[in-house]
Amino acid sequence: MKSKLLIIFLFFTIASKSQDSSLSLKQAIDIALQQNLEIQISQTELEIAQTNNNWGNAGALPTVIANVSNTEAKSNINQKLSNGNSIVRNNVSNNALNSNLGISWRVYNGMRIRSTKERFETLEKIGTLAVQQQIDQVVFDVMNTYYSLVRLNKQLEATKAIINLSIERLKIAETRFNVGSGAKTDMLQASIDLNAQKVNLENLMNQVADARSAMNILLKRPSDNPFHPIDQQFSIPNITLSSLIGKLDTQNIQLLIAQQEKINLANDRKIINAQRLPSLTINTNTVLNRTKSTAGLFLVNQNFGPNIGLGLGIPIFNGNINKTQLKVNTIQQKRQNLQTELLRAELERNLHVAYNDFQNAVTVSKIEEQNLKLAEENNFISTERFKKLQSNSIELRQAQLSLIEAQNRYIFAQFNAQLAATALKFITGEISKNF
Repeated sequence: MKSKLLIIFLFFTIASKSQDSSLSLKQAIDIALQQNLEIQISQTELEIAQTNNNWGNAGALPTVIANVSNTEAKSNINQKLSNGNSIVRNNVSNNALNSNLGISWRVYNGMRIRSTKERFETLEKIGTLAVQQQIDQVVFDVMNTYYSLVRLNKQLEATKAIINLSIERLKIAETRFNVGSGAKTDMLQASIDLNAQKVNLENLMNQVADARSAMNILLKRPSDNPFHPIDQQFSIPNITLSSLIGKLDTQNIQLLIAQQEKINLANDRKIINAQRLPSLTINTNTVLNRTKSTAGLFLVNQNFGPNIGLGLGIPIFNGNINKTQLKVNTIQQKRQNLQTELLRAELERNLHVAYNDFQNAVTVSKIEEQNLKLAEENNFISTERFKKLQSNSIELRQAQLSLIEAQNRYIFAQFNAQLAATALKFITGEISKNF
């Protein structure tokens, strides 16, 4: 009866699973990249940097200003001229029109404009790298969570197989007890072991539910959204350490950002130095001034014409501000070099640790694969011997326990190798290249 109930339970578990939506690793990554808010925030920061990166914002373009004013007035006039004439009139209308068009263009300021433009370009590159860094982090998190689901599903399948073996063992023990050729303790121990595996199955199913919730959170979906992973095998590549070391400087996002920060500080130094050099500005102005009055000495007074000039600014002394800024910039560059060197050392260490973990996991996985085959054969032989009354339940139970342990060790060895391979791709900046 217990066996029938368990089979029914497993049937409904599989049936409910078939109703869930399927999800491949690539689909999960695509959804996460589309929905991740931190990526969207990084993209807005990049858009700001791209908008700022232009020659006008760097100060290369001229400034054009137009001013126009028109004044109407009523006034009383009382004028005495040098020739003895006098003008006395009330409520005289007056109109004053003033306008000018001014252009100012700084044609040289110690290469400050070019240095500022280069600084904007560097900030845009940093923004692009920041977006890529966030993308890599999302891909890394999704892959680890997805492969956790793969591991749990493998453990589920292995546990279900063990349950079937435990059911068969219980049937044999019950038969032997009923015919009087076996002890009741064998039947009770078989039932206890079967219940233990049922509990283990329940715990694994709970872990699967937790892992699904974690994946749904990464995908910005309801945590209880049902799905099952299509990919049920680990994807462990062949990796050599020599192929990884050279990729740190050219592909690791953290190092690339650090290198751009060094370039940025060098541009800041150019900008500071430019403030110590003379600047040359072209100024031109076109003016129209016209005054009209119905009475007075001048009925119409108008002047119009352009003018152009050069302005030369020579910095002489500003309280040693530039000198102080250069000293600070020197210290900042030194600090950035040290931070970059420290970062590279840490990344190289992490790379070696991850590669050692990868090699160890691959080696252990091969050994555990052999152990699993031996444990399966040993369990088969022990079961046949138990059926033929050639062994006791202790021998069969020990064979089943060995099989359970071998299965778990093999699955975890594969899982650890997969995690180490993913970490290696993340460190070398290759994790999102295939997605």
